[in-house]
Order: sequence, then C-alpha cells, then structure tokens
Amino acid sequence: MNSENSIDIPQFKIDTKYLRTLLDEMIEINSVVGDEKDLAILLAEELQKLGLAIQLEDVEANRPNIYAHHQFAQKGKTLTFNGHLDTVDVCEGWTFEPFIPIEKDGNLYGLGSADMKGGIACQIAAIKALVDSNESQIGTIHFSAVVDEEGYGKGGRKMINNPFFGKGKTDGIIIAEPLFGNTIASSLPLGMTGKVLYKITIKGLSAHAYRPVQGINAITDASKIVNVIENLGDSSKNENLGFTLLSDDDFGKGSFCILKIEGGYKKYSVVVPEHCEIILNRLTVPGETKESLNQDLEQLIEKLNLKSMVTIELVPPFYYPYKISEDHELFSSLKRAYKESMGEDPYTSYMRMITDANVFMGEGKIPTVHFGPKGNNLHSPNENVNVNSLEVCAKIYAQTYCIFQKKNK
Repeated sequence: MNSENSIDIPQFKIDTKYLRTLLDEMIEINSVVGDEKDLAILLAEELQKLGLAIQLEDVEANRPNIYAHHQFAQKGKTLTFNGHLDTVDVCEGWTFEPFIPIEKDGNLYGLGSADMKGGIACQIAAIKALVDSNESQIGTIHFSAVVDEEGYGKGGRKMINNPFFGKGKTDGIIIAEPLFGNTIASSLPLGMTGKVLYKITIKGLSAHAYRPVQGINAITDASKIVNVIENLGDSSKNENLGFTLLSDDDFGKGSFCILKIEGGYKKYSVVVPEHCEIILNRLTVPGETKESLNQDLEQLIEKLNLKSMVTIELVPPFYYPYKISEDHELFSSLKRAYKESMGEDPYTSYMRMITDANVFMGEGKIPTVHFGPKGNNLHSPNENVNVNSLEVCAKIYAQTYCIFQKKNK
C-alpha cells in the first residue's frame, strides 16, 4: 500500500490560453437557470474535440445534462469532474455587461464567471492536460455538467440515476464550486447541512370584519406560528413547548427561516381572512429525517392550540445533510494536491449551505468534494473570478486525479 507522501505527483502544464478562451466563450452564453442548452452544446463540442465520448440527457425539454468519459488503457478508479450549467438571473447593480467577459485588476467579470463557469473551464483544461500528458495515466475520467443546481437540483438527481454515470458508476465526484480553500470563508467542506421546505396552510373561518369574533382569523393564527418559530433559538421563551432542536457536534443546531407569508383578500374585502400560507425553510443536521422533521413541526404547532385547521406539507426541494471524512481517499487526495501547489493545507469546515453534493453524497452516497477558483460577488452584481487562480486550480484538479488513482494501491 502506498503512503500518501510516497506517491509521485506529476507536474502538469496547463494550456492557459485554451482555458481562458473556453471560459470567455462560456461567459458569453446566457445559461440562466432554465436556459442551459446552448452551454451544454458548447461543452459537448469541446469535450468531443478532446476525444471524450459524449452523452446528452434531457432533464426537461431543452434542458440537457451533459456527460462525458475517457478511459485510459490501464484500469483504475473512476473520478467524476462535475459542475452546474445554470447561473442565477441577472440582478440589479451590474456596472459591467454580464455576458461580456471583462478582465480588470486581475479579475475576470461576467455572470457565472465564478459560479461556476470558471471551475468548469478549469476542469476541462485539467482533462485536456491528463489526456495530452506523456505520463502513463490510469483509470477513467468522467465529466458531468448538470442543469438546475440553482433551482431544485433536478439535474443532479437525474445524474445519480443515470445507468452509466450515476450511483455505482464512479468512485468519487469533485464539484467545481468556487471554494479555493485559502480562507475560512472559502474553506473546503467536510460536510453540509441538509434542507427541508415546509408549506404550512392555515384554514380559518370567514366572517364580517366588523364582527371578527364570529370568524377565525387565519392570519392571526399564522402570526402565532411565525412568532414561535422565530423564537425557537431562545429556550426561555419556549420552555413550555417542550421543543428542542437536534444538535450535531460539527454543525451545531439547524435553523428556521420564514421565506413567505401570504393571506387575506386578493381584492379589497372587509372579511375575516380564512386562508393563509407560510413557506418555511429549515436547515437540517445528521440524524434528522423527513418523518422526524414533519413530526417536530406538527407537535410544535399542536401545542399552540390554534382555532384554525393547520396542514403541513414537505415540498421540493429536499436535501439530505452529509459528511465526508478528512481521511477519505478522495478528500485526502485533493488535500495532498492542494498542498503540492499551494505549499500549505487548505482550510476545511462544516458548512451551512446546499450544493449538488447534498444530492450526490447525501442522497446518492457517492463520495463528493468541492474545489474551485477564487470567486467574488457570487449571486451579486459584478460577479468575478480571480484570473491567477485558474491555472493553479486546473493543475490541482489534474493532480488530484492522479493521486486518487494511486491511493491504496
């Protein structure tokens, strides 16, 4: 068995001109969530030029995932390089044209430049370096770019059920999220919280608003639910409710956030509102299940003794939490490659966020890690990626592949 330090790590030369040209072309394509097809076609053409076999799979009409693979002569493990094709929509406040790549002060501006077209371009440049390398490579490269990560995770779920690229068909996935590992804020995740979305429907009783005692005000009862949820972190205010949030050693406790509340008349009317709806987001930790999460909220609301009839639904998207050991062969391979290029270990943490890793590992049980170039202003005006981090990111991808192949041989 090879020890980590005895593994010989190839030194790859990354074609930076190719990387930058590809990234510029990607930024010029509008791939806002729902319109990913043109970018999928561009990547399919590029990967075919590199000699990879391609498969496109529609998740919805005109929204394809793209899969590609290359098998070296000597058998080994399969590592999947992954990213998402979609970006968030253009928000207000941009001072650069979102779909024209502009470099200024060492950063490349454009929608999706960091999240995550920059990382995908680095992955494809790394694949090019591996395929072109004179080194005797082993194993199988998988590449996948999926739709809808910024939406409901439909592309990721389609992928894990693909008979050639999903569960049981790869030994690990590395997602090109812009987490460079050089700061605590940009640390490499050892796990992520899960997420549940509740729809709480409150059904009261209509009456004339001049005689409210004759009705049941759905909005009033909804406000009581909102109030108790907002105070869940303060045990002194809820000691009589007997509700305790499950705590995890690494994540701590989950959290609640009211996303939407809607009720009352659509057209002005002097009536007691009989209907109200609450959309509630909850981050979850390991040990919580769909059943326990639903039961927790049902029991909490039941203790409020509301007059309204309350129903609770779990609506999409739902994500499982997950953890990966720092000693796992995939994470330790990434960490070793990072140290080779950066001269120090990356920052690591357990993160309160959601990515397709919650689908791949949380749901599909496929070991998954994150790494990508330095990004700024994600989901904000003037999104950009640090140009100097692109080449080193691509090199770390290629070296991670090689170390992973040689681990535990």
